[in-house]
Amino acid sequence: MNTVARSPRIVDGSRSVHPNGRFPSAALGLVGILPLLPLLLAIIDTRPGFRLILIALALYAAMLAVALWVWVRSLRERLIRIEASGPLRFTPSTGVRISSWLVPVTGLLPAAAAFLVHALGLPTMGGRLLEWGPYVLAVVSLVGLGREVLAQGHPLGLVLDERGLHGVRRSARVEASWEEIGTTTPVGPHGPKLAISIAGRAPVILDAHHLGSDPAAVASVVSFFRDAPDQRPALVDGVAAMRTVEDAHRSRPAG
Repeated sequence: MNTVARSPRIVDGSRSVHPNGRFPSAALGLVGILPLLPLLLAIIDTRPGFRLILIALALYAAMLAVALWVWVRSLRERLIRIEASGPLRFTPSTGVRISSWLVPVTGLLPAAAAFLVHALGLPTMGGRLLEWGPYVLAVVSLVGLGREVLAQGHPLGLVLDERGLHGVRRSARVEASWEEIGTTTPVGPHGPKLAISIAGRAPVILDAHHLGSDPAAVASVVSFFRDAPDQRPALVDGVAAMRTVEDAHRSRPAG
């Protein structure tokens, strides 16, 4: 899937896309250190079975750290990410899509290592946590994989076409005509949430990571096509539709 990332000046970018209003460098650093603990124990310990399980846990922790980094870096103020062809579709980054599969797949590794250790009778550490923990993690990971498989039946990202709004996987789903759509606003003074009010229903709250775009910019685009039905034919081509929005914003009088 080819995507186009751009930063049109349809919003001023003053609203941060991060929950606390600033890039979470400390949290990323802390999570990045976590894989080092099981890896260090694997180097120090001499029991081959225990080392195998620790290495599997280190790989899983490393994948979590990479996924969090990709997740956080996928959004930026004013950034929009759309498909390069077809109707206007705000879509998550390739990294977010890949990591949503790799995290649960990597979560199966500790259980596979534990099974191999017990099958081969390799020396390891005792205790219920080490005995059952990897299998509990495997169950959680299988549930995550199942969700990914089931989500394939829904459109990826948020699609805008002449009928209305559709799609968004792994977040609240949207299916609404233009006549049903009310206000569309980013939630709160900062953060990655987008709220869409729909007539006769509770507002839909979307995590903008699943749109790959600044929620303030997405809100501006949705509001434009909601209020300008004569411009909706442009939605058959996403890139052209964004040019239409940008041209309209440039032509507005200052102030």
